[in-house]
Amino acid sequence: MRVFILIACFIPLLGWSQIGGQLGYQSLNLTTNPRAAALGGTAISFGDGDISQFFENPATLDSVRAKNIFFQINPYFADVFVYSGAYTFNVASMGTFSAGLTYVNFGSFNMTDESGNQLGTFQAQDYTVQIGKAHQLGLFTLGASVKLSHSSIESYGSTAILMDVGGIFRVNKNWTVAMVFKNIGAKITEYSSFSSPQVPFDVKLGSTFKPQYMPLRFTLTTTNLANNNISLAQNDAGRSSKTLDKIWKRVNLGAEVLLSENFQLLVGYSHKRKQELRLDDSGAGAGFSYGLMVRIKRIELRFSRATYHAAGGSSFISLRTDLNDFKKIL
Repeated sequence: MRVFILIACFIPLLGWSQIGGQLGYQSLNLTTNPRAAALGGTAISFGDGDISQFFENPATLDSVRAKNIFFQINPYFADVFVYSGAYTFNVASMGTFSAGLTYVNFGSFNMTDESGNQLGTFQAQDYTVQIGKAHQLGLFTLGASVKLSHSSIESYGSTAILMDVGGIFRVNKNWTVAMVFKNIGAKITEYSSFSSPQVPFDVKLGSTFKPQYMPLRFTLTTTNLANNNISLAQNDAGRSSKTLDKIWKRVNLGAEVLLSENFQLLVGYSHKRKQELRLDDSGAGAGFSYGLMVRIKRIELRFSRATYHAAGGSSFISLRTDLNDFKKIL
């Protein structure tokens, strides 16, 4: 375990070299669970036994029991589908681990020659397999996950070995602060000798707070802390360039209305998404998201909806349960 902690503390230093260049592997930036989707697109500071947060921050695994299972489907845009799943298990003398899979199916595309003649079709897809573990040190928890990510387009492919390293500090039972280094690593194969996109390294800092006598829980998550320029030049046309606006583009806000243990409502806001995807004369709801959680016996169901632009948004549906409790369900 000491070796694991030492490696996890050292590897984030390598991530700073990933800043800049043309980015690839953008599927790694997709939201992979409805809870995060409803809270503005990302949330890293939960430590309440929710295995779906493993994709956001591996340090959240310290509160997850073995035999927890999670599955999500996200009909994205233009017939693109995103699937994700995770399972937690015990390893003798080593503790609890979680394994996760994210699969993005971009669908079929027409293949043509230089003259536009139809030659057939081809597929494009990305997938990421990861395994992680967390270790608690008093009020502080350190977690890490190793990821193998592969992207393929027709007969071309690229593979990367990456790592997420995160931590959570529990100030008290109602207040947590977290930080995570995402996608540390490098590619081991390229699409071609002419292609050298960078992996989307990111640093996030967030906090979750619940007022003691209120049925509300608030979440704030900052992103892109390792990147000075997070907007493309063409996306800034007609948008505010004030310093405050640039700061808010790094902030995601969310709130959960805790009506009961079995029913919750969620809302969120991403200023970056609003500013970059809104219409010139109207926001059309871009940047806002919402969702709900319903728990029936031991099965937790979640639905979220994130609005990206005037043309619509994306829905997220998931199921989570503890296999230890199946006998109670039946």
